[in-house]
Amino acid sequence: MKKVLVLVVLLGLLAGCSSAGLVGGIYTNVTTPVNATSNERGAKTGTAKCLSVLGIAATGDCSIEAAAKNGNITEIKTVDKKTFSVLGLFNEQTTIVTGN
Repeated sequence: MKKVLVLVVLLGLLAGCSSAGLVGGIYTNVTTPVNATSNERGAKTGTAKCLSVLGIAATGDCSIEAAAKNGNITEIKTVDKKTFSVLGLFNEQTTIVTGN
């Protein structure tokens, strides 16, 4: 029974890492573009975050809609994604929206 539990935990960790996109095995702190409707960044910025711990539990709303709402943005100009991870055990994804 103990071997099965260890296997399930390891598979959970691997699944969490593989679905997170660009993640380093030890440390990750990257910002990548998602979309842009303009060559200029907007005057306002909004962010929304999601958090995952051990690849077992995840929480948050990191949607573009939530980030725009948090920044009081009605016209989106750019969308970026920031990924932060330590050992694949703690993962945070932030959606960054600029606009007016």
